[in-house]
Amino acid sequence: MILALATPMLVFAGAAPAVAAAPALEISSVTLVAKGAGVRLDYVVSCDEGASGELRATITQAVGNRIAHGSVPQYRTWTCTGQTQPLSALIPADVAGVPFRAGEALLSAWISACPGANCEYAETEQVVRIIR
Repeated sequence: MILALATPMLVFAGAAPAVAAAPALEISSVTLVAKGAGVRLDYVVSCDEGASGELRATITQAVGNRIAHGSVPQYRTWTCTGQTQPLSALIPADVAGVPFRAGEALLSAWISACPGANCEYAETEQVVRIIR
């Protein structure tokens, strides 16, 4: 009798659904381009296969008593492979500011990975070194 009551419960338990891995973002390097007119942001992402990925980033740098600033002009998008993916984006300097130079800057970057309507996010705010 106890076995008869336990058997239906096993049918409802079934296999646990697969859990999506949170996306990850790692900054590789920030390189000066076009004499400071912008920087190239090299980064590595990982997200679940088939998800649609998107990067947003801003960078700010003190240059003397002025500020160099830039943002990714269009969100950088990709399709996630389920593996780590090296990517890059150009960030132009704001024309109302000054050119970037080699040295320290503050970077804020975040990614979203959306398998359908369910998006997951990863972000970083860090001091980076802009190299030549």
